[in-house]
Amino acid sequence: MKCLAQDSQDAALLLDYCERRLEPELAAQLERHLAVCPACARMVEAQRTVWEALDVWEPGAISADFNARLYSRILEMEAEPAWRRWLKAIPGWHWKPAMPLAAACLAILAVALWRGPAASDQPAGDDAIDVEQVERTLSDLDMLQQLTAMPADTSAPEQRY
Repeated sequence: MKCLAQDSQDAALLLDYCERRLEPELAAQLERHLAVCPACARMVEAQRTVWEALDVWEPGAISADFNARLYSRILEMEAEPAWRRWLKAIPGWHWKPAMPLAAACLAILAVALWRGPAASDQPAGDDAIDVEQVERTLSDLDMLQQLTAMPADTSAPEQRY
């Protein structure tokens, strides 16, 4: 017989053996296997220990208003907004640690909006743009474009200045 502890389907046979639900012939084969297989023997012994502990265990008494308290909690949870239930469904998410971070971001944003653009962002003094220089540069570029667009006239004599 192969080791039953290795296969989950065969491990169900061990549980049936512990519950004494196996046919006598199969139970005898399993007992012979348990004598030579320590893994299966440990599994059967552990299962028997669990069942013995459950036999001894006494559940606590239920209070008389248990059902009423249970149904009131269910109604409270159903009355809660959906977004709150969704946030509770996210494992590990809590809003309290996020509040200082949100406050810090708002403070930084408020300072940035209140302060406006920095003085170094505006040109002043030597860095100021000379409007006349820009106009001259643009007119020079227009003149160069006109010169390159003119066809070369080979019949006219060359003029020197």
